[in-house]
Amino acid sequence: MEAHRPVVMPEDEVPFRLAQLLLLLDAVAGQDANGASLERIGYYDFLSANPFLVVPSEGREASLLRLAGFDPQVLAYASSSQRFTSRRERIQHDLALLVAYGCCQVRNHKGSLAYSITAAGQELGGQFTATYATSFSTAAGIVVGRLRKLSDKGLREQTARWLRPDGHGGPAAALMSVLGPGPRVSATSWER
Repeated sequence: MEAHRPVVMPEDEVPFRLAQLLLLLDAVAGQDANGASLERIGYYDFLSANPFLVVPSEGREASLLRLAGFDPQVLAYASSSQRFTSRRERIQHDLALLVAYGCCQVRNHKGSLAYSITAAGQELGGQFTATYATSFSTAAGIVVGRLRKLSDKGLREQTARWLRPDGHGGPAAALMSVLGPGPRVSATSWER
């Protein structure tokens, strides 16, 4: 392997992100025919790709996620907040492309814009045969089902808690379970 070759992540590729958004929009349609706002789609998208931020590592849903290939001890969960910010910045562009391709529609629902999948988008998404498509669809169904009941404010607040690096069940929990507790740091003067 050449040392100077850049690492390309799937999330850096527009076709991958568009396919993932189609699968997400299909999961949203299964739970809410009205679609979802840009903000909600941003949360749903990121958390569906990182479902163990939302789903406790034990229980029926956790078992379904493991069977779909997700692992609660992936070290990437420790840097979730940074990845969330960069991923959310791309959502509006990606949704605009899906609208332009006729795979997504946007309309006014109760005074705000709601995005939903079109029949053409569902047909295209139904043609995806990769194992990851099935896995992501499973995670999206679980995540959207859990989060759609939260108010917009509740979703923002809960996501902020999930993205914190500390605390029980936070993104660093899996990392800490592998590495063990770090060195104890005393409070600095401004924390007292």
